[in-house]
Amino acid sequence: LQEAICQDYSMHELQGLSRHQFAWQWLPATGQSGGILLGVWEDAFSVEDMDRGEFFLSMSVTDRRVH
Repeated sequence: LQEAICQDYSMHELQGLSRHQFAWQWLPATGQSGGILLGVWEDAFSVEDMDRGEFFLSMSVTDRRVH
């Protein structure tokens, strides 16, 4: 989870952040409020649910190594 100033990301930019496969979700920055960038490493975690509001992002994840 990272506060971000960027308005938009391309998948190419996000995939360049790591050699691992991530599921990405983000909210853009608005005015003085920073945006939110959330990434989940798909080899280790499975995204079960995702919620997005005006000021928040949330993901419910399970550990793939346990299940």
